[in-house]
Amino acid sequence: MKKAIEYLLLLVLLAIFIFLVWSKLGKFFCDQGDRYLESSSYKEAINSYGKAVRINPGLWSAHLGLAEAYRESGDYDGAIREYKITININPVSVKAYDSLAYLYSQNAKFEEALKTLSQAEEKIPGDQTLKDSREHCCFLYFADALTKSTELFLAQNNKEAIPVLKNVFSSCPGNALAYYTLGYYYFSEQDYSNAETNLNKAIAIDPDFYYAYKVLADLYFEQKDTGKALFYAQKAVSLGSKDASNYNDLGLLLMRLERYGEAAAYLKKAVSLDPNNADYIYSLGSVYRDNKMFDQAISEYNKIRVLKNDYPNLHNDLADIYVNLGRNKEAISEYQQEIKYCREKLKSFPNDPVALNNYAYALNGINEPGKAQEVAERLVSLYPRYREAYLTLSRIYEKMNKHALALKTLEKAKQLSGAEKFINDALSRLREQSLIGIKAHPQGRDWVYLKNGRKIQGRIKKEQQDKVILEVWLGSTQGELIFYRDSIERIEKAKD
Repeated sequence: MKKAIEYLLLLVLLAIFIFLVWSKLGKFFCDQGDRYLESSSYKEAINSYGKAVRINPGLWSAHLGLAEAYRESGDYDGAIREYKITININPVSVKAYDSLAYLYSQNAKFEEALKTLSQAEEKIPGDQTLKDSREHCCFLYFADALTKSTELFLAQNNKEAIPVLKNVFSSCPGNALAYYTLGYYYFSEQDYSNAETNLNKAIAIDPDFYYAYKVLADLYFEQKDTGKALFYAQKAVSLGSKDASNYNDLGLLLMRLERYGEAAAYLKKAVSLDPNNADYIYSLGSVYRDNKMFDQAISEYNKIRVLKNDYPNLHNDLADIYVNLGRNKEAISEYQQEIKYCREKLKSFPNDPVALNNYAYALNGINEPGKAQEVAERLVSLYPRYREAYLTLSRIYEKMNKHALALKTLEKAKQLSGAEKFINDALSRLREQSLIGIKAHPQGRDWVYLKNGRKIQGRIKKEQQDKVILEVWLGSTQGELIFYRDSIERIEKAKD
C-alpha cells in the first residue's frame, strides 16, 4: 500500500514537473522567435513561434510575434489570422489592434481598419496610440479617395467622383483639403449649394486655406454676384500674397468684368512673381487684346512663342488681332500654325476638348467653315457642357449666314456662363442681324465692323469723310443704314 502511494505521488510530481517545463518550453520558443524577428530572420521566427503556439495555444505573445513575422514575410492572410487570435486571447493588446489596423490600411481596406480601431477604443478608451492610428488611417483613407475621385473627375465622371470622396466622411472627420475637393466637384457639376457648403467647411477648419476662397470667387461669379466674387478673390490674394496664381485669378476675374486697367495691374504682378509662366503671360496678353491694346498684346504673345510655341489658342489669338489690324496674310499664317499644332495634339488625344475647339476655330479662320462645323458639332456632342465649344460653333454658323443657329448656340453658351458682358453684346448683335435679315446682293456684299463688336453686311452705296452709307435688304425691301466713321472699327469690301 505504501509503495502504491509513493508511486502515485511520484506520478503527480512528474506531471507537475512536465507541466512547468512544458510551459517554460513554450516561452523559450517564443523568446527565440523574438530574437529571430529582431534579426529579420522571418522564416526561423515563424518556425519558433509555431512551436510555441503548438506547445501553448493560449500564449498570446507568441501569436502576436507570429503575426508580425507573417506580415514582414508578406503573408498578409496569415498575419491577419494571428492578430485576430491575439485579440481574442488578449482583448486589451494595443499592439495587436494597432498592427491589424495598419495592415488593413496598407491594403486599402480602410473600413476594416477603422472598425478594428473602434473595437480597440471600446476596450481601451483614451489610448494615445490608438488615437494616433485613427488619425493616420483617416489620412490614408482620404488620400486614397482623393486619388480615385480625381481620376474619375479627370475622366469626366464627376457624379461618380463625388460619392467616392463623400463616403469617407461617414467614418472620418473631414479635413480642409477633402472638403475643398468635394466642394470643387460640386462646383463643376453646377451644384452651387453643396459646393458652397463644403468650401465653407474647408474654411472653418483652416481659415487660411486660400484655395477654397478662389473657388468661392468663381462660384459667386457664376451666380452673377460679382461683389462676393471680388471679395473672395481679393481674400485669396491677401492670404497667399506670394502665390502668383492668386493675382492671375483675380486679374482674370476683373478682365471678365471688363475692368481692364485693374486686371492688367494684377496680371503684371503675377508675371513679376513668375516671369517664365506662359499661363500668366497669356492672361496679360489677353487683357491687352480685349482692351484693344493690340501692340502690347502682340508683344506678350510673342514672349510665349519663345517659351512654348504650341501654347493652346496662342496663334488663334494672334490671328484675330491681325484680322482686326487688317493684316490678313499674317492672320492666315497664324491660323495655319494653330491648325498644325492641333492636329499634332489630336493624333495622341483625339477627343481633347481644347485642341478640338481651337482646331475648329482656326479652320473657320482660314475660311473653311464646313470643316470647322463638323469638328465643332462633334465637340459639342462629346462635351455638352463645354461652353467654349458653343461660342466657337456660334461663330462658325454666323460665318455661314446661319443666323438662327448662331443665335441658338450662343444662347446655350450663355446658359453655361457667368456674368460676362461680351456674350450679351454678341447676342444683341446677332438678334439685330436676324431682324435686319440681310440678303446677299447679286454684286456681292461688304462688311462694316463696328467698335461695339457688331458687324453689318450689305453694299456700300456711298463713302464720305465722316460717314458711310450701307445699302441693305430685308426680303424684297431695300433700305439704307448710316454709320459714322468714329463708330467704325474696319470695313471689308466685297471682291467683285
